[in-house]
Amino acid sequence: MDYNHHRIVVHNSGTDDLDYAGWRVAGPEEFEQMLRKLDDAGVKYTRGTEAECEERSVLDLVKFLDPGDNPTEIYHGPRIDYHKPFHPGRGMHGRFLTGDQGLGHIILRQFDTAKAYRFYIDVLGMRGNIEYHLPV
Repeated sequence: MDYNHHRIVVHNSGTDDLDYAGWRVAGPEEFEQMLRKLDDAGVKYTRGTEAECEERSVLDLVKFLDPGDNPTEIYHGPRIDYHKPFHPGRGMHGRFLTGDQGLGHIILRQFDTAKAYRFYIDVLGMRGNIEYHLPV
């Protein structure tokens, strides 16, 4: 997809569920700012261990649950492999780079969509105006 070491991790854990969704901040200062925002919002988080940071190829991370109890992580300092960009196994027209757009989309189950929306906008600082309400 791009020069990030990886964007998707698949764990063979025997469960059919999300292990974590990770959101990148620009650097250590932004990481500390995010920790203050989480503290101000009363979000309980734990710091990632050295082993977890190594497994995810990041410099630092925190873990918490979003309003829908989805395991969520904030990290900074991902490993970048400029010498090994991804090349698909089949021919493609043009280049396959995500650039500033990152991965694209993720669907996260939520119990209270209004609360989740406010959390992702107000606490995590995400932007966006497209949402879908799917019947369960």
